[in-house]
Amino acid sequence: MTAEMQTTEAGEKLHFPWDLSEWVEKRQLLQWVEEEVGSLDWSNPELLEYLKSYPNYRPRTMLSLLVYAYATGAYESEEIVRSCYEDAALRSLCQGSVPTPNVIGRFRRENRGLLKWALEQLLKRALRSKYSLGDTLLPAGLRRHVMDLAIERLNMARHMDRASQGA
Repeated sequence: MTAEMQTTEAGEKLHFPWDLSEWVEKRQLLQWVEEEVGSLDWSNPELLEYLKSYPNYRPRTMLSLLVYAYATGAYESEEIVRSCYEDAALRSLCQGSVPTPNVIGRFRRENRGLLKWALEQLLKRALRSKYSLGDTLLPAGLRRHVMDLAIERLNMARHMDRASQGA
């Protein structure tokens, strides 16, 4: 990779696939999702109190499910629901309770910042794995590019849901 990370050492244009499993095995992506989501403070007293009042709300499950779906190219909420029945990894993330498209859309709207952060972490891991970068600090321009890609995936999901609702 060059210092700017705009191209690879071989001179290829840096390109992230919509489905990161083109770079990394799905099993590895799933593990990374679980690690990143697991790194958050799920024992926060305010969260625990909220969850007592709303026991059916499963933020950890929803965050993992959506990050994995968006990382593997599933953006539309209805597509994600269908995939929960067809894809073993998504089915395992649902933990026996598949959310509705409305629940997915609402979670995405209410937790956009958290989804963006988790997607950024996954995109960075995929980049480091693909180009054997190890734990090196990514240049600011590349970090910004990764952040923009995470936002782009969230926007794609929102637009696809709006299009399917209008049809």
